[in-house]
Amino acid sequence: MSNLLDLSGKIDPLSLALFETLSEAAGSLGVPFFVVGATARDLIFELGYGLPSTRATNDKDFGVRVASWGEFKKLKESLLTSGHFNQTKEVQRLVYRGNLLIDILPFGGIADPKGEIRWPPDEDVAMSMVGFEDAYRAAREVRVRASPPLDILVASTPGLTIMKLISWADRPQDRVRDAVDLARILEKYLEVGNDERLFEEHLDLVDVADFDYVPAGARLLGRDVASIGNPETIGRIREILAKETSDQGQYRLIQDMMAGRGVSDQESENRFDELLTLMRQLAKGIED
Repeated sequence: MSNLLDLSGKIDPLSLALFETLSEAAGSLGVPFFVVGATARDLIFELGYGLPSTRATNDKDFGVRVASWGEFKKLKESLLTSGHFNQTKEVQRLVYRGNLLIDILPFGGIADPKGEIRWPPDEDVAMSMVGFEDAYRAAREVRVRASPPLDILVASTPGLTIMKLISWADRPQDRVRDAVDLARILEKYLEVGNDERLFEEHLDLVDVADFDYVPAGARLLGRDVASIGNPETIGRIREILAKETSDQGQYRLIQDMMAGRGVSDQESENRFDELLTLMRQLAKGIED
């Protein structure tokens, strides 16, 4: 998962210019950043492995590792003075070249002991950043330009899984898109560079009488999630999965995963059973 993913020649000019501008601004201030959210999903799934997204977005999301709101403000000011960005009413959001919405999400020392940040100026809106540090440390290096070389960090698929699970659980009423993305990650994990690993490094998942390719991938994903998460993060993930896969629960996460699918009742029931199996395999992999 740590190998360089070469996407040079595949990045559209506007996105490439954005990556270059952000790299220069953040680099000049010594602020580490990585690509997160749907942007990371599309770079890995679509450009890296030829799996088109089923959910389009025009947002670009970045996690920035800062110690304080003062450091965050300096980065924003640097971007705004470049002349390529415009401010919006939302603290974390900028507009790049009048076209792209950019969300800059601070994590690291800026968060409180519970892993939350509170957006200024009123500090009445809290956001959980639990899992961002884990995802940052496990991020993939991606080459977005060959000459001169420009490499950026992009959240790995296990890192995305952690962030999306916690984001959804933090505000499920607003984060159906995270659930939809989670379903795709569970179903396609082996197809984003992990199929050989399954057969070379995890034969115990293959050498079983009831071997099933996609659930085996979900369980492998669980193992990979456990390998990058700190104990507090993994504890939170366990809580979410236990609640959302319990026979006594309401299966809200799975219902959100199925959002927007115009299918028959029978197809819906089959889809529900498939997703529940994958979620339970994910949880099992974490426990492995």
